[in-house]
Amino acid sequence: MLSFKNDKKLFFNKVIFSLKMSAVLALIVLAESCGTRNSDILLTGILSEKPEAKAISVDPTLYLPTLRFDGTDWWDTGEQNFPQSYVFNTTQDGNGDGVIDTDDALENLVRFNIGNNIYGTGRTGLPNRGPNDQRPSVYFHISSVNSYTVYEYWLYYADNDWLNDHEHDWERYFMYIDNGIPQYIKVGWHNDFNTYSWNSFPKDEGHPKLKVDGGSHAMSDGDEDGVQIRYNGEITKRGGRLDAGDGETIQWVIYSNDSNALNTLGFTESPNIFNGGDPEYSTNSDEYGGSIDAPWTRDIWDNPPVP
Repeated sequence: MLSFKNDKKLFFNKVIFSLKMSAVLALIVLAESCGTRNSDILLTGILSEKPEAKAISVDPTLYLPTLRFDGTDWWDTGEQNFPQSYVFNTTQDGNGDGVIDTDDALENLVRFNIGNNIYGTGRTGLPNRGPNDQRPSVYFHISSVNSYTVYEYWLYYADNDWLNDHEHDWERYFMYIDNGIPQYIKVGWHNDFNTYSWNSFPKDEGHPKLKVDGGSHAMSDGDEDGVQIRYNGEITKRGGRLDAGDGETIQWVIYSNDSNALNTLGFTESPNIFNGGDPEYSTNSDEYGGSIDAPWTRDIWDNPPVP
């Protein structure tokens, strides 16, 4: 009797398996007749039926920076502009071309000012600029490489006032997280990165403390004696110059279009190209020249380098 029951069970298992395979083959034939060639993917999906993984929420505030800028040593003015939104003025056509867009950045920027509703004389001498939103801002994106989750932080400066003068200076630093623990930080240095072990990198209460070179905004693990913007929004001019913002706490504005990024504001990923030239620059005077790729169009946006 036991042998008969086992034979009967085996028989029905074979019948059920045959019916399943017949249904699978029928679906594959139907898919291929409709022009679909991914039958192997279809077969795997039917047999496994694994639930779709949900994106895990991430908090960009965990690694907001403390930035320390160039001071007024060496008989210079120190750093003149600070990270802010790239659409900080939406009401004034600074260059007079009939369009209010990012090409008006240099004309509308009010130097040595941090805060919202900023008014003053623009970088090129135009009076009555504003209202400007010049609050500390960062553009955040999450990506991955190998076993690392990568937190990308992009900083926008309206003016790169250094040897290679240009509008629209995008700088960045990337945090490499493995199983919830930061392992490395890659810091933007001109057109490249410097890589540091997170354990050895200078920190301000668990946040990266970054030296920002005057004018070029290249970053490293060193130090500067000018304006400081802390991760929590505390601002002090120290040995630099600030006409607005000194002694205030102005929270960072975090822009991101990642659905799993917490505490962020969405933004329009446009334009794809920023024009770096301006008549104010003797070495880069073409208003619509010197193209600079937007971060979201660059390969490293979704394909960060390995640490």
